[in-house]
Amino acid sequence: MAKKLKIKMEPEMLERIRKVARAGGYSSEQEFVMHVLERELAQLDPGDAESEEEIRRKMEGLGYIS
Repeated sequence: MAKKLKIKMEPEMLERIRKVARAGGYSSEQEFVMHVLERELAQLDPGDAESEEEIRRKMEGLGYIS
């Protein structure tokens, strides 16, 4: 059974997600968000070879953290 995570967001962001999900042919906003998260995690996933410091450098390089 999948665990749930509730995320609060501004109404404007939710509307953008709905709009893009519809335009992209996703069956739901959840499917779109999961796809985006999986894609981003694939870029950042440490696997076995990367340390937390290497992940932090990647995230900084992508502009996620400063």
